[in-house]
Amino acid sequence: MNAKTLVEMLSRLQSLIAEGSLEIKVGDNFIAIGRDEVIVDISSPEEITKFAKTLWEGMESDITKTVKSIPDVMKLIGEVGEKLSEERKTLTIKYQGRDVVIMGFKASPGILGMNNVEIKDKLELMKLLSALL
Repeated sequence: MNAKTLVEMLSRLQSLIAEGSLEIKVGDNFIAIGRDEVIVDISSPEEITKFAKTLWEGMESDITKTVKSIPDVMKLIGEVGEKLSEERKTLTIKYQGRDVVIMGFKASPGILGMNNVEIKDKLELMKLLSALL
């Protein structure tokens, strides 16, 4: 699985939503999927990591092979932001209720050279990435 595949899966899921949104709760973590926007609020990174490992168990994944450090994650975030923008979709990642990253169509580019990624809180992003890796 790569960034393009991840965004395509997200778009397919979103296309099933005629109106309203789909809400998923995994422990203290919350995901809201609307027609053009996804909001992920991570409160317990450990639960997300455990959930992701369960989903990926027994599957080969380019993401699990290539994402080993924070620079790898930043590259993936840039790729996902670009693909989301092409699809006119937005992904907002929150950490413990605070906006951390906005990727895709509604992102306002910052100084990091990623046009479709807006980093709202660098410190919280680093805390989140450290907890997830």
